[in-house]
Amino acid sequence: MKTLKKGGGIILFLFGLINATYAQKQGQALADSLVKVLPTIKNDTLKARTYKRIAEEYFFINSDKALYYSQLGLKHAQKMPWKRGIGVFTGAIGRAYSDKGMYDSCQLYFQRALAVYREIDDKWNMTSILNNLGAAEQNIASNYPKAIDYYLKALKISEELGDTYLKTLALGNVSTTFLAQKNYEKALAYALKGLQEAKKQTKESEGEAQREVGQSMMKVISVYIAKEDYTNAKKYLFQAIPLLEKTGNLEGLANAYGSLGTISDKDIDSKIRYNLKAFEAWSKVNPMQSDAIQNAGNLGEAYIEKAKSQPSQQKELLQQAEKYLQIAISRSKQKGEVSNQSYWTGVLAELQAERGDYKNAYLNFREFQAGQDSIFSQENKNKIAEVEGKREIELRDKRLEINRLELESQKKQRVGFVIGLVLLGVIGALLYWQNQTRKRTNTTLLHLNNELDEANKVKAKFFAILSHDLRSPVSNLISFLNLQKEAPDLLSPELAAAHQQRITTAAEGLLDTMESMLLWSKSQMENFRPQVKEVAVNELFEYLQKFFSGNTGVVFQFENPSHLHVVTDEDYLKVIMQNLTGNALKALKNVPNGHIRWEAREEKGQVILAITDNAGGVSEQQLSALYSETANVGGKSGLGLHLIRDLAKAISCKITVNPTPNVGTEFRLAFG
Repeated sequence: MKTLKKGGGIILFLFGLINATYAQKQGQALADSLVKVLPTIKNDTLKARTYKRIAEEYFFINSDKALYYSQLGLKHAQKMPWKRGIGVFTGAIGRAYSDKGMYDSCQLYFQRALAVYREIDDKWNMTSILNNLGAAEQNIASNYPKAIDYYLKALKISEELGDTYLKTLALGNVSTTFLAQKNYEKALAYALKGLQEAKKQTKESEGEAQREVGQSMMKVISVYIAKEDYTNAKKYLFQAIPLLEKTGNLEGLANAYGSLGTISDKDIDSKIRYNLKAFEAWSKVNPMQSDAIQNAGNLGEAYIEKAKSQPSQQKELLQQAEKYLQIAISRSKQKGEVSNQSYWTGVLAELQAERGDYKNAYLNFREFQAGQDSIFSQENKNKIAEVEGKREIELRDKRLEINRLELESQKKQRVGFVIGLVLLGVIGALLYWQNQTRKRTNTTLLHLNNELDEANKVKAKFFAILSHDLRSPVSNLISFLNLQKEAPDLLSPELAAAHQQRITTAAEGLLDTMESMLLWSKSQMENFRPQVKEVAVNELFEYLQKFFSGNTGVVFQFENPSHLHVVTDEDYLKVIMQNLTGNALKALKNVPNGHIRWEAREEKGQVILAITDNAGGVSEQQLSALYSETANVGGKSGLGLHLIRDLAKAISCKITVNPTPNVGTEFRLAFG
């Protein structure tokens, strides 16, 4: 569903209308509003998009509900069926399982989504899934080399696409990998690049763009806190928190409160207070998220620190510390986060030593040491450096290749310029010595002869029409006028009235014939070209309705339920439709209960304008002027069909006829 035709445009309009309606809402308020309106949505595509919007909002509020609405969305997309929608909701389910620390489940769904996007060549969503795969490897499996490999692949595709959102996401993820490896300089460089990209974004609503900026600021803040540069951390925190509050980003606020707790290092009570606020927020959003586990461990450390400064409350404070440390260790183990589990085990060992439980403190310290050795091994660092180095080499090689191609292009341009100058000199000399003037004259004469042949053809056709369509009505008109002048006494009042009516009818027929003939001859002019633009079918129908408003004996019906448009020359098309309607009226002259129906519809990607009457159908002989340029033209209808044929050809409109004997005729105008 990369492109949507007219029906798709309506769907996008409706979805945009829903977004506009709830543009001022964020977080839980927006999710509640969308859930409330969901049962009233009948269009399948619009309903799928609403499921996706609800799930996206819940990822910042409640991961269990995000999983629930992603599963509902997947069932709906499979029922439609909608391939890209299946990929989107499959990836969302993987993301929910990743947030819950369920490695095997998230890997399964991410790989399924990746397969769908590869099948339909959707690089945007492929990049998103690669970022999610990297997050799972880093946060759940602690496989940092594999994580950064996924992130850099995602970054490469996002740079090819030029998508600021995807670049923001990938740069932020690379930053967190280097942060986990305590490579603060690279972590900060990537985080700041990610923030620059986030500020360039233009989302469907201002709130979404602000949310991305707030998230990116938290990446920068995390690095500054790790570097213990609290001055810069505070500067970005005071910018980020209002954005997070405004957009209802509970996950971001939980991170911000935890960061404030870390910054309040010297004020142990403030440190505990902020971390408790963060713990409460994480409990609502997703207690299994890696930052939530970090927050629980930070609370444990804070209570240990307070216990050291308040011996009278040491027992109670150490109990609180152990409670939060055990939460951090248990959840890290459940998610398979070796790094966090190892670190908080080391802090627990410190707490046990403070109590005098040296045996358990020794055992836990050994476990901590083993974990740290595996995480920060030189092998891991080498692998990460190798992956990043590979990207740097690719970027350098790409730049060198571009430079080489530019130099080759410039060299070829210089050689081509010199050769061109030489050739121009040689050609000039040859043209001078070979009598250039004579050749130019011959070419001009040939061109004029061709134009003369065309003019003769047009003239022959023009006089053929004159002989058939002007001689008869003019002759009749003169005969009628002479009779009325020379022998008026021969006519009774009734015959005189009938005679007068015949004169009027002949004059009108002559006028119609001349008008059509002039329009047709104008269309044959060499320099007369159609002026193409988008024309509303409703305006064409209004024109016909006004033009034929005086014909009271026939019922007109105009149908355009989809409010279609055509791209064509408006004047050409009006003449075609006017002639078709006029022919239908003539055919219905003696038909009781006559009706004419114009209808606009879409068939196989084409806009069809069809006119139907109940005049009893037309013969193949009558339609010969519509299909053959050599057909003998006789009568107004013949000229009208000639005119219709030539004008339709000029605007690339295909005409088909479906005559039904004794029933009626349908003329169809098809626009590609």
